[in-house]
Amino acid sequence: MAYFDDFPDILLPSFADNRNSNSDFVRTKNLFKRAKIRDDIFGETVAFEKFVISGDDRPDNVAFKAYDDADLDWVVLISNNILNVRDEWPMSQSNLERYLDNKYTSEQLSQIHHYETKRVINEVTGLLMLEEGLQVDADFQIKYGNAGGTVTTPQNIVTSVSNYQYEVKKNDEKRKIFLLRKNMLQTIFSDMRQIMRYTNSSQYIDNRTKQGDNLRIVSLR
Repeated sequence: MAYFDDFPDILLPSFADNRNSNSDFVRTKNLFKRAKIRDDIFGETVAFEKFVISGDDRPDNVAFKAYDDADLDWVVLISNNILNVRDEWPMSQSNLERYLDNKYTSEQLSQIHHYETKRVINEVTGLLMLEEGLQVDADFQIKYGNAGGTVTTPQNIVTSVSNYQYEVKKNDEKRKIFLLRKNMLQTIFSDMRQIMRYTNSSQYIDNRTKQGDNLRIVSLR
């Protein structure tokens, strides 16, 4: 099922020079409609499974792997609230390199973007003292007490993150997505068909067609 298969039509006034009368209309798909997975489904953790995008896979590649149907790329996108694929989908390696070349000079790529903590375990108690990956200042330290008094941790509890490392990590984080499980697909299809129907109004012609330009964005509720 392709995304636009169930989109209804709208009749809009024709602006062609040779139109015969004010009653001439052009039939087109109502692209102002937008599907969204219901909140109650989003709240069900068992309805989704974790997935990691590999290599240069596009949404249609992921859909084929998950559902054996590349046309279900829209299910992949709405499952993750992705509206802008260019900004919210991970870049391919070639696009990432092009992006970095345009944003940074070679010298800037190696410069420090920020500092992050390392994982610290108390050697005496075995307890976790510091989580890994917290963004901190370069001179960050922690102090803790033991039988011998207050001890300051060594200087190597933080590590620098370059602009290059930051951008690569940010792109890799986008690879971690959720996929709707196969057994939920028919529910989504049914919801979409229902919400794409028009209700009776002054512009109503039938449940698949209306006339005019009073468009609205709807969600699958």
